[in-house]
Amino acid sequence: MRVGQRVSWTYGGKATSGKIVSLKGEGLHTVKGPSGGTVKRRGTKDNPVYLIKSDSTGNSVLKTRSDLRPARS
Repeated sequence: MRVGQRVSWTYGGKATSGKIVSLKGEGLHTVKGPSGGTVKRRGTKDNPVYLIKSDSTGNSVLKTRSDLRPARS
């Protein structure tokens, strides 16, 4: 996975997609959710965290490598 790559993941039983904005890497990372809450993801060396801009909502989301797959063109 690389910055600028389009990826997809499953959320609420539905496939959704977005573009990787940055690699956050290992450790605990947070982002403000659309309702004002804080979303946290913990990354590891083998399963880093990525910051993604969702295509459907425009919101920033955090996902680990294991949550993602390349999006279909």
